[in-house]
Amino acid sequence: MVRLVLILILLMGVTSARGDWPGQVPPGEVPVYLPADYDSDVPSPLVIFLHGYSPLTTAWYNILLPLQEDANANGYIFAKPDGNQDAIGEFYWNATDACCDMFDNNPDHVGYLMALVDSIQANYNIDPQRIHLVGHSNGGFMCHRMACEHPETFASVVSISGAMWNDESICQPSEPVHVLQIHGTLDPVIWWLGGLIGLTPYPGVNTTIEYWAARHGCSTEATFAGSMDLDWLVWFDETNRWVYEGCDDASAGSAELWEIFGGLHFPSFTDEGKAALFNYLDTHSKPMPVCPEDVDGDQHVDVVDILLVIDQWETDDAASDVNSDGIVDVVDLLMVVAAWGACS
Repeated sequence: MVRLVLILILLMGVTSARGDWPGQVPPGEVPVYLPADYDSDVPSPLVIFLHGYSPLTTAWYNILLPLQEDANANGYIFAKPDGNQDAIGEFYWNATDACCDMFDNNPDHVGYLMALVDSIQANYNIDPQRIHLVGHSNGGFMCHRMACEHPETFASVVSISGAMWNDESICQPSEPVHVLQIHGTLDPVIWWLGGLIGLTPYPGVNTTIEYWAARHGCSTEATFAGSMDLDWLVWFDETNRWVYEGCDDASAGSAELWEIFGGLHFPSFTDEGKAALFNYLDTHSKPMPVCPEDVDGDQHVDVVDILLVIDQWETDDAASDVNSDGIVDVVDLLMVVAAWGACS
């Protein structure tokens, strides 16, 4: 009995540690911004924005990369959490070995962001197939880490001026995810060809996105897909869109690069650029789960599906014949009952 009590205490301690993020706003208290027409009966897409390594305050991202209003205007629920502050007052995310836990505090930012998603899902009707991360600089590094560790949660990650692990073996995603890299060719902070932060290397832009292309079974030779005016600090249609085609399952995972020719570290999105970004999010969702027990196709197995099976009893109705044996019978009814709830 004493041993059992000790084990329970240890388990409670682990749970408490994972649920405690000193120096950060608790996940349940991070402000969440809703579209004007938000309807709690209709699932909404979610986009979470991750700031870069920021001095003193992250509020300046409201000026440099103001995405909240555009997200809401495009029907997205929006959240912008803050990382921890380090010893010199900089806000940061513990993303990769290169960026940007400079003082080796090792906060659990992966756990924090997953708890934030859980909190938002508990309070709002979120479409699980349309949860996206967008991050700049250090936040872009963090997007890559989240894609490596939790691709089952995110439909896409968009890394702006970021990079992934230099050691690709660290990134072992369990399933495909859509990845978009946006980067300026003249970025003086996170170099196009890769470089060092302190003494720790990070990979170049092409190496970063080609990892994801190879991981998803895409061609590692990019196809030019047109130009656009994304950055109003650079004249004309400066941004080239490169797509890695032939992916094993393009509906679930893809790789794309937006090359800002002459762009620096802080792209300032034009209206065209913002429209392109949200069009990317709109067109890169997770595929709907295959759920044969969902007879009416609403992604929930419930009493309606049972009634449909009973209505087609002893027929060969394809939708109600869950096990595809040519007859709607008790086996199909039991399969519907066993799969009760949301499709997954």
